[in-house]
Amino acid sequence: MSIVFSLSCSPKKPWCALITEAKTPPSFPKKITSLQQTEGKVVRFECRVAGSSPVEVSWLRDGEPLEGDEVSMSYDDNTAVLEIRPGEMRHSGEYSCVATNSVGKPRYAPIFETKLSPQEVTVGESVELECHMTGSAPIKVTWSKDHKDIRSGGNYRMTCVENISHLTILKADKGDTGKYFYITFKINIIITCLSSFSERKNPPTFTKKPSESIEDTEGKLVKIEGRVAGSQPMAVSWYKGDMEIHSSDKYDISFKSNAAVLCIKNSQVSDSGKYSCQASNEAGKASCGVSLDVAGMSTVSHLKSLLCVFVCPVAPIVEVDVKLIEGITVKAGTTIRLPAIMRGIPVPTAKWCIEGEEITTEGNVKIDTDNFSTVLSINDCTRNHTGSYLLTVSNPAGSKTVGLSVTVLDVPAAPIGPLNILEVTPDSMEIEWRPPKDDGGSPVINYIVEKRESNKESWGGVSSGSTANILKISRLQKGVEYVVRIRAENKMGIGAALESMPTVAQHSFEAPSHPGKPHTSDIAEDAVTVGWTMPLADGGSQITGYLIERRHIGGKWIRVNKTPCKDLRYRVLGLFEGNNYEFRVFAENIAGYSGPSPISDPCKPCRPITVPSHPINPKVKDYSKSTADLVVIWDNPEDDGGCEVDSFILEKCETRRMVWSTYSASVVTPYCNVTRLVEGNEYIFRVRAENKMGTGPAIESKPVTVKTQFNKPGPPEAPEVSKVR
Repeated sequence: MSIVFSLSCSPKKPWCALITEAKTPPSFPKKITSLQQTEGKVVRFECRVAGSSPVEVSWLRDGEPLEGDEVSMSYDDNTAVLEIRPGEMRHSGEYSCVATNSVGKPRYAPIFETKLSPQEVTVGESVELECHMTGSAPIKVTWSKDHKDIRSGGNYRMTCVENISHLTILKADKGDTGKYFYITFKINIIITCLSSFSERKNPPTFTKKPSESIEDTEGKLVKIEGRVAGSQPMAVSWYKGDMEIHSSDKYDISFKSNAAVLCIKNSQVSDSGKYSCQASNEAGKASCGVSLDVAGMSTVSHLKSLLCVFVCPVAPIVEVDVKLIEGITVKAGTTIRLPAIMRGIPVPTAKWCIEGEEITTEGNVKIDTDNFSTVLSINDCTRNHTGSYLLTVSNPAGSKTVGLSVTVLDVPAAPIGPLNILEVTPDSMEIEWRPPKDDGGSPVINYIVEKRESNKESWGGVSSGSTANILKISRLQKGVEYVVRIRAENKMGIGAALESMPTVAQHSFEAPSHPGKPHTSDIAEDAVTVGWTMPLADGGSQITGYLIERRHIGGKWIRVNKTPCKDLRYRVLGLFEGNNYEFRVFAENIAGYSGPSPISDPCKPCRPITVPSHPINPKVKDYSKSTADLVVIWDNPEDDGGCEVDSFILEKCETRRMVWSTYSASVVTPYCNVTRLVEGNEYIFRVRAENKMGTGPAIESKPVTVKTQFNKPGPPEAPEVSKVR
């Protein structure tokens, strides 16, 4: 802060005053922000300036004074504004605002003396980015990538010494590719410097070259293959001599997964010559060559007659077009041709199979096999020839199997019959059908529905353009007999037709006959399940439901269900235990209700009766100290099963043998005297309760050993226990 002194004197006031005024240098309370703008739009920078007046404001671009007709600068009410109309690419740069007054000196934003430049590096190498700058100190430096700040550490090292800033990427990878910015901050001014680096492009190289010389016989498939490495995108071309080869009926050219392949179909002697493959990308080119010699069949036969040597067996090798393995699709009626090249010593044999069955030459199926190849041909193919064909070539050294997938496309089969007539009225009918069992290998895209009068031959269209399998046909004439047909269509065409039986446009149904006699089951104290059988006749219309009625014997019939029941059984609720009920059922179709079914047998709701539960707390008492006799006592079961317990069954078992035997099968009291036991033996007893529904589960006593003491008084009287309830 500066202090300026001024001295003033007034004639009216004969004294002097010393006035001090504080002067402040310029500052920027509102900062300039970085801006990205579309070309053709107005570019506007604005900042607020504080400080003692007067203040002079100027603008710089890349450290140089800004001028030009398209630039408008103003300073009003402590606000400095810079506008560029219209903004263009050439206006891109680093803009700064400089404010000065009598006590402040201009402070310039940092300027880059050396800017960043794009770089290309190889993955794994280190990258060094360096920028030189000048400007008023202090300067704060920040590095960013793709508008995200980078922090020092890990794979990044950042330093700034004597206005030279460094960014080091220790080990570059593809994720580091992008745009890097070097940003400095000073007096609310942001300056950025852009750099980018990307992965270095590698020129093509052949990692696997074709054989320098290939010999084969005419009529065979010749395959020349090489593998290429290098940066993508990459283009591959094949040449015979100086003439480039393109895919055609003669040649198949492919480049997938870095494998460049040239296939010469049905090779001839004229195909002999020099072939070359050339790969190119942005970084360069590479090529390799191969010499092909195709011998005539007569020459091969002559060589075979001269060759008579003993060789070791070599396992067979099969080469087929990759398209055959991936699967081919053909139209019905055309010829399927599956060629394969086979090699091995001795000459391997070929075996074709489909669905586990060997294919033999018969009818339209032909297999041509020689010492070097095998071809399966199927003329006039049908949908039945769709499947996975297995070719197995074998010799004494081993075997090799490949799978070739074939799909034959045809028009769909006829929809599955019969065609259902759901509803018929004097002016309409509703029909339903099922999709074809075979769609021809392509989804059904349309059903074509047509109708005709049964005494005429011409068909009239009803519906087209829908894949629904239900349709209502309207505008029929009452009393006229009609025939309807449906045909399915896929991308291959229209298939065979499914025709309906002749149907007269009239109400051809009546109420159904009555259902069968109801029967009751699953009886409870307040509910019972009623079941019945379907009517013998539905009246020509589908049965839509059943109504059930009940009554006390001899009383008034009451409807049980308000909504018709779809099933052949119904659970009737709200009954009273002990009352006798009868039931009857009505069937319903579109014409109305049938007559009542025969009346069911009387049914009385009651609790379900089951066998009793096991007795409780069995105990063994020795009331005779002089004899080997025992008394087994127990309590009645907690649950008698809804029916009175008739008797108990007592069984015994010697623990040393663990064989159960019935001691008494009809004990009516909850105790039993057990005699004829062996002194010193250990016994276990078990008891069951029995009612009219059967015998319940058993419960066992604890083991007890029989002992006698003749020197003690005689046995007491039997305990007082109640009999069975």
